[in-house]
Amino acid sequence: MTDAPLDPNPRQPGSLQSWQPGSGPAVARYYMSSDLRAATGLTRTHLDFYLREGLVRPTTRAESGYLLFDESELATLRTLLRWRAEGIGLKQIRQRLGR
Repeated sequence: MTDAPLDPNPRQPGSLQSWQPGSGPAVARYYMSSDLRAATGLTRTHLDFYLREGLVRPTTRAESGYLLFDESELATLRTLLRWRAEGIGLKQIRQRLGR
């Protein structure tokens, strides 16, 4: 048995690390609601309110039941928060988003 150093960054076929542009589809990135709250500074109560109002919609649900959101829904939430900071009401935001 040899004591050869292990490669700290092994690149296995099909792993995200080995993906290069043009080599196939990238793995979709999903965020949990806790990730959305961390990225936007929202409280759980505020995010739950936007979910109940239909202004933010989960992309899918994990087998464990967790709501998952994609990058476009995170962008929608950031846009919604920017509009709220500008003083735009929920009714107008709903119209702008078409939701």
